[in-house]
Amino acid sequence: MSAAEEYQLRKISREWNWEMLRILGETPVETPGLSIVFDRQPNIFAIPRLFSERVECVGFFRGASLAGFAMLMFQHRLVNGTPRTVAYFGNAHVKKEARGRGFANRAAGYLSREMRGVCDLGYAVVMAGNRAAGRFIGRDWPGQPNLVHAKVIATLRAKNILVMGRKREGEGYRVRRAELSDVDAMVGLLRDEFRARLFAPVIDRESFLSNLNVRPGCDLSHYYVAERDGEVVGTCAAWDTGGLKQNRIVRYGRKLKWLRAAHAAAASLLDFPPLPKEGGTTKEATVTDCAVRGRDPEIMEALLTRVHNDCAQKKYNLLIVGSCGQDPLLRATKRFLGQTTVSAIVLFSTDPSLLAEGRIDTSRPYVDLAML
Repeated sequence: MSAAEEYQLRKISREWNWEMLRILGETPVETPGLSIVFDRQPNIFAIPRLFSERVECVGFFRGASLAGFAMLMFQHRLVNGTPRTVAYFGNAHVKKEARGRGFANRAAGYLSREMRGVCDLGYAVVMAGNRAAGRFIGRDWPGQPNLVHAKVIATLRAKNILVMGRKREGEGYRVRRAELSDVDAMVGLLRDEFRARLFAPVIDRESFLSNLNVRPGCDLSHYYVAERDGEVVGTCAAWDTGGLKQNRIVRYGRKLKWLRAAHAAAASLLDFPPLPKEGGTTKEATVTDCAVRGRDPEIMEALLTRVHNDCAQKKYNLLIVGSCGQDPLLRATKRFLGQTTVSAIVLFSTDPSLLAEGRIDTSRPYVDLAML
């Protein structure tokens, strides 16, 4: 029996939760500047189930021992402006000793089989530097015509804004906490924002209010609106997902160690919390459900400034904001100090003709950072 044949693929569910969390803790994301674990305590299935109608999980086993896993999430999303079922492939982690044993090839086959008869289109997010995942993007599968085909359609830029004391809020817009009477205006803005974006959620008043009831740490009190002349022209939410996931710093690189030391010195003088030591977790909020009239970065900056200042009052370390790389709203983050991480947004399909230029509008793909 070959080394690869010692490993088998089979479906798993929540009974493997704690073993999956253990593997997650043992497989940090490694970059030259940072080693970090995207932890999912206490339930690795919680976020996938919040964002999906159905979640399937496959495990990679050596005997009775779990060595890796990946998730496939079926979601109701917009494609060319029309609601349809798509697949999101993520949360793929393999222990070091099981790498090179055929997990990626077999997971691709699993992905293809699970999509058949359900949907023909999906997406994934691959962090820059993930060479193992990158080898499968744009690859042909000789002798395996039924496997999914994939291509990169955009970058995802996520800025980790350092929260370091209050910033001056401009006078052009009044930014305040949202109220129930604002919901119709907020939903209207979000619908206008989402309708032209690939993989954006389908939204109406009912689904918006339903989400408020099921997302821990993201009820109406976590939403903001920007007003001008008494009219709501922008909205966003600041979601503290700490009860669902945590970013645990395993190692700082040389430059980030210097930055952390400088940040800690400033923190003691200006009364904001220092970044965690190695082994600690960051206290952070993720900006989600963003929509502003005319896609105006000035409105977005006004919202972010108020959110930042509220995060400063609550002693947060980071405010995380992101979108596809070509989004002009990212200009709203320029006044804020922080580090940007870049990932590839990957489109995949069981029908390679759907990847042809012009078949799918990929000009502004949507990824909610709270889901990752």
